[in-house]
Amino acid sequence: MKKNFCGVYAALLTPFDEDGRVDKERLFSLLDFLLQRGIDGLYICGGTGEGLLMDVSERKLVAELVKERVKNNKVIIAHVGGSLNTKNGIELARHAEKIGLDGVSSVPPFYYSFSFREIFTYYQSLAESSSLPFFIYYIPATTRVSLTNEEIARLSTIRNIAGLKYTSPDFYLLQELLLRCPEWIAFSGPDQMFLPGLTMGVSGCIGSTQNVLPEIFVGIYRAFQSGNIQQAMKLQRRITQAVSLLHRYGGMEAWKAALSFRGIDAGYCRPPHRLSLVKEELARFSAEWKRLFPEYAEALD
Repeated sequence: MKKNFCGVYAALLTPFDEDGRVDKERLFSLLDFLLQRGIDGLYICGGTGEGLLMDVSERKLVAELVKERVKNNKVIIAHVGGSLNTKNGIELARHAEKIGLDGVSSVPPFYYSFSFREIFTYYQSLAESSSLPFFIYYIPATTRVSLTNEEIARLSTIRNIAGLKYTSPDFYLLQELLLRCPEWIAFSGPDQMFLPGLTMGVSGCIGSTQNVLPEIFVGIYRAFQSGNIQQAMKLQRRITQAVSLLHRYGGMEAWKAALSFRGIDAGYCRPPHRLSLVKEELARFSAEWKRLFPEYAEALD
């Protein structure tokens, strides 16, 4: 299990057409781009993939299309959380197993003030509904669900829970958690903190910017694995620059715009997100991108 769940995973963007439908051809183009650049896996229908804005049938469609294109060549984890209720999450988890995906993941239930007992029961219901390895998606700044390490460690008693995606900047707490749960597999979530995460025990990363600059993330991972820490640090600084720039131009529409600079049409976002950047923003963004990342601006030449 640990051999398979490691390396660089893209939290896959979902291309929509202008009418808000999942765009198969654009999705396949993005997948081909990522596969050709050496990523190790895909995390589908998470926050980056706008999965929480899709209904169950659409999330199943994305999973089926990704599996069709990727086949068994890369690890695929389906995020099934944020789907309104436990029943929908179970349906998506069972579908992931049925079509041959490799893992399942979920944010905790949020919006309502759920007790830890309710959160535990939610994860138990989802994790035990299939035989796939299950990864908790811990992202307290977004979900407003904060758990102590003692509480998170109690989740390790649930069958099939293999680890977590940890999207929080306190890597001291992450390492302390992994000391409590030494068998767990951990992925770092903050794109800009991949290298620090590796030094604290994560097996790999899952994030948004991996869609846009997969080569740099792969380079960080390979440099760290080979002991070339200076090279890993150099590459990590470039990711910090990229994330800072992307955040200045918005949410997923900025990441999809950046892909267009590389010649990949990642389509539109789904409302209530903006569909895309406006012309003036795109012009400023592209000029800054070309200055900072000229070798990753293939479509701006």
